[in-house]
Amino acid sequence: MKKIIPLLCLAGMMMLAACSNKEEADEKNDGKIVMSAAQFTLTEEPYGEETEVESRAAEALPGTQTVDLGNGIEAEVSIEREQKEAAHKATRATDISNQHYTITAFKWGVGRVGGTLRGTVSGTGATKTFTPDPGTQHEIELPPGTYTFFCFNDKVSDDGSFNYTIQQADAAGALFDYKTETITGNHYRVNFEMKHQAVRMRFELTTYWDIMGIKATASADNGITAFTYDDLMSNYAASGGAVTSSEFGFPNVTTEATNYTYTSTSDYGYFLCSFFDGVQTASNLKINFTSGSLYGKSLVGKSLPLSGFPRSSLMRNESYKVKIKLFYSYNYLFQDGSVSTLAVGRKAGKTAVAAMISSNKAMALTDAGGTCNWSNSAVKQNVVSTDAFATVYNDMDGFNHTWSAAHSASGVAHANDLNFPAFYQATHYTPLKPLTAGGGILTSWYLPSIGEWKLAAQAMGGFNPASLTTWPNNTHQAWNDRLVKVISVQAGGTNPVWGSGLPSHGWYWASNEHVNLASAFHVIFYPNSGPHGFGIYFAANPKNLNPMRVRAFITKVH
Repeated sequence: MKKIIPLLCLAGMMMLAACSNKEEADEKNDGKIVMSAAQFTLTEEPYGEETEVESRAAEALPGTQTVDLGNGIEAEVSIEREQKEAAHKATRATDISNQHYTITAFKWGVGRVGGTLRGTVSGTGATKTFTPDPGTQHEIELPPGTYTFFCFNDKVSDDGSFNYTIQQADAAGALFDYKTETITGNHYRVNFEMKHQAVRMRFELTTYWDIMGIKATASADNGITAFTYDDLMSNYAASGGAVTSSEFGFPNVTTEATNYTYTSTSDYGYFLCSFFDGVQTASNLKINFTSGSLYGKSLVGKSLPLSGFPRSSLMRNESYKVKIKLFYSYNYLFQDGSVSTLAVGRKAGKTAVAAMISSNKAMALTDAGGTCNWSNSAVKQNVVSTDAFATVYNDMDGFNHTWSAAHSASGVAHANDLNFPAFYQATHYTPLKPLTAGGGILTSWYLPSIGEWKLAAQAMGGFNPASLTTWPNNTHQAWNDRLVKVISVQAGGTNPVWGSGLPSHGWYWASNEHVNLASAFHVIFYPNSGPHGFGIYFAANPKNLNPMRVRAFITKVH
């Protein structure tokens, strides 16, 4: 049942005129019907009412839109219609808000008749009351007949000459409704369902970086700046032009969710809509960032088109949530052997399996099993066993160290030998999605060399390879560990950087053997800001006594 609010009284409260249960009209001697404020009831139709009704048809929304912001950030934009607020699910309408309202009556062929009711609705719950303005009439007198009654709040201007005008600046608050009723001695109640004259939308921002100080506006190149109705409701005039909302902010979010994301939702913005013609959405609406940064990149001046609405025009009382997911723009290897940024690949329905670290090499997005030894014995295993800096630091041949018998001291490749757990885990790695690339496109997975780890640190974390010139000195080097994490987790992978609490997390074997035959090389992905006070670390440790983790690498052949 619809909850209605009488203008003059509510819940039996007696005001300027009694709210009685009688359904007989008060008639004056001249036959006119006296309509006091109590004969008019107001409800407010909540945002999403139209959506609620239309949702029964299970309307499908357009797919996600992909946008390159051009500054190293990509966006996935999707739009969903919001249904009526949960608090109002039980009723179609809700209590009218406390504010000032005006009621007029119009008769075809005559014009406005009976005068005007003006007053303020105030109070809470069942104690709302309507108080007529001082010195104004408390009732409308009308001969029996058919009339169109208008009700509007102060965000709607009335020029007194049959014209009602609403400006974009008042879009958020404008309420307006009209009803055509036949008033007789047995019927004199008019129920207004006050409707918002705007479409509202809010923006949900999801990132893999803390959200701080991000603000934006929404705009329409061809919006409605104002529109006017007349009493006939037959003549409608709209003023078109560029429309921009007031600036809105995304609340700061610095706590990471379990899925590595940060999510912040803005307040609602409003765009003016008419009864008949909504805001046109095709290549029209957009969100414009005015402040803030993400992934070390400025958002200022960047815009996202909003073209994925489920209809060509946005109508009054509709409510939408625009979901914006911002990714760090980086190239990935997908299960079919293709290479592209994450948003582009996801749009095509592909799954990333590795992060590209050069034009043809890629690092897996997840670890290959748990901790393990490099080998099960401390004897010479590789043909080349050395600590010569240039030899190890520039070695890019992890594939052959893993798969070639010629690189093995025993003449048997390490790849499928259980005596070499790190190599075995790498070659038997299961990616996020099985590879479907045809023969000759990709190599098999392998245990990377130190040189390939250097490439990964350079490509993903901004490591300067020239900063490391020798070891054991200067092996602790600065890098952007936050970006390394983002590149992995935004694609569905796991964070390779130390600090998760897992055993030896962030410690990864390399395929190079140390001149001390009891040791093999490895890297440690330390955060720059961590307790150790340094970033990436190149080192060697006992290969059969110090279990570490494995990240498999793969090479794109062509």
